Amino acid sequence: MLNLFLFSTTVLIWGSTWYAITFQLGEVPLEWSIVYRFSASAAIMFVFCLVTKSPLRFSWRQHRVFAGLGLFLFSANYYFTYLSIEYLTSGLVAIVFSLLALMNIFNGVLFLKRPLEWRMVAVSLVGLFGLVLIFWPDLKSFSFGSLAMIGLGAAILATWLASLGNTVAASKTAQPLPLLPTNAWGMLYGSIFLTIFAMASGIKPGFDTSAPYLISLAYLAVFGTVIAFSCFLMLLSRAGLERAGYVAVAFPVVALTISTIFEGYQWTLLSLAGLVLVLGGNVVVLRTRARAEPCPGE
Repeated sequence: MLNLFLFSTTVLIWGSTWYAITFQLGEVPLEWSIVYRFSASAAIMFVFCLVTKSPLRFSWRQHRVFAGLGLFLFSANYYFTYLSIEYLTSGLVAIVFSLLALMNIFNGVLFLKRPLEWRMVAVSLVGLFGLVLIFWPDLKSFSFGSLAMIGLGAAILATWLASLGNTVAASKTAQPLPLLPTNAWGMLYGSIFLTIFAMASGIKPGFDTSAPYLISLAYLAVFGTVIAFSCFLMLLSRAGLERAGYVAVAFPVVALTISTIFEGYQWTLLSLAGLVLVLGGNVVVLRTRARAEPCPGE
């Protein structure tokens, strides 16, 4: 039951954050919007750790894990996610991000020394073909400078970086670490990395006091980051990298529903067929790996 609760909470929150991000784009440079988000989230997490008397002192080797999470999961990934939503509807970016489950498999092979099953390669190609169908109108007139291609490239890169973060979180070094302090330190490192990047790039900080910006920032910081990431990393620890990947299959459905209602995303037969192939490919791969490994914590 706990795994189901963690899964449902993560899916519903993350499925809605894609649209919330659209309110963060515009007046404030996206780099600083992400810094504000994760700085606030880190502060909340550290306060919670102090209240619950969770350990906050760790070795430099453990801080390398926190820094890896900060780089891949709490900064670079989000930089390219926000960038992609400047060019694509939030629902389309969520579809691309559903490839996270497949990328988790291959990064597990590369970095965690897990065996590769060729069936997964075949199904992955099916998922990529589905992505081609979804973006076919833009691919027909392919141009590296087109806005849709910039958005697609940024979304794919963001997904791969997030998968690297998941791989760090699933490593043997990260598994024994307590969840709340790990999140707190990871978010802090992510904020530091993006602050350095923004300052080195000469991007001046700005802030927006409008209600949509402040409400979306609060929602993203508290629900989209503190609550959802805690639930997801707990699910990752309990269920494993592959089973946790089902989150990436489910939240695009929520995101697409919201995008259709509020952003006017127009469905076609090609995009529907592509969605079925992308999500269906993820389900087949994840079910294969789930049967192959015992699931701790259930």
